[in-house]
Amino acid sequence: MWGEDLDDDRVRQPAPAGARLVRVAVRVAREGTRPGAFVGHGSLKPFFFGDSARPLFGLHHPPSGGTPRRWGVVICNPFGQEYIRAHRSLRELAKRLAETGFHVLRFDYFGCGDSGGDGDEATLDQWLRDISAAIAEVQETSSSPKFALVGLRLGATLSALLAAQRGDVERLVLWDPILDGAAYLKELRVAHEGWLRDHAQGRRGAAEGEPLREALGFSISPALASCVEQLRLVPDDWPSAKALVIDHRSFPGAQVWVHEDGVNRILVPHAVLESITSWLGSACS
Repeated sequence: MWGEDLDDDRVRQPAPAGARLVRVAVRVAREGTRPGAFVGHGSLKPFFFGDSARPLFGLHHPPSGGTPRRWGVVICNPFGQEYIRAHRSLRELAKRLAETGFHVLRFDYFGCGDSGGDGDEATLDQWLRDISAAIAEVQETSSSPKFALVGLRLGATLSALLAAQRGDVERLVLWDPILDGAAYLKELRVAHEGWLRDHAQGRRGAAEGEPLREALGFSISPALASCVEQLRLVPDDWPSAKALVIDHRSFPGAQVWVHEDGVNRILVPHAVLESITSWLGSACS
């Protein structure tokens, strides 16, 4: 499962003490229901956007260093436990991009995190619409139509699919994209069964051949499982946008992720984050 064998070229960042990473999802307190335009300079701004009946929770990182760019960046999360494991890294990435002058938007898909809806309502089509809503939001904020998508794992695959559909994505970062949806579901099944075997006193999940309905605490609806299973991302299908594709295994370092009990000492993949920040800084000049 992603997040268990990342490179060791990392930086330590202080944070409040907490439980084990795999048990904790960091959430930002909600502030109102709809703030209108983003507020503040150099400070994190939580807010809700999109359809009021299907609100999406977002976090805006305004430019906090250098000359503000008329570019927005939307970060597209992975799914489930992979998002929890990557949360700190994506937050650090957003911070670094903001320090180089970008307007950066992180957000939760519908049915995930602090956004509206339940996990059973989640579909890939809905998540693609959510990314489009996030794009519109960051375009308004940066006062420019120019934007980049940065996706990790399933978020990278969704970013590539949406870029191919829209045709107006000028910059694209695909970090460890999922190329085969069926293989990805199998990976989730193996991880889920392993956790149950080791921690749930022999309780078993779905039998071989049965559809996967849960993966490490996150529900997977039949519609979502069906769509993910059909995902195939091959280079010929990738959009024409100027893109950076990252495979974390190509970066040097020991195979380690987290050996700490608390989220206050989580390591982030420094070399990968630097590569993304540097590339976008040059490509979006």
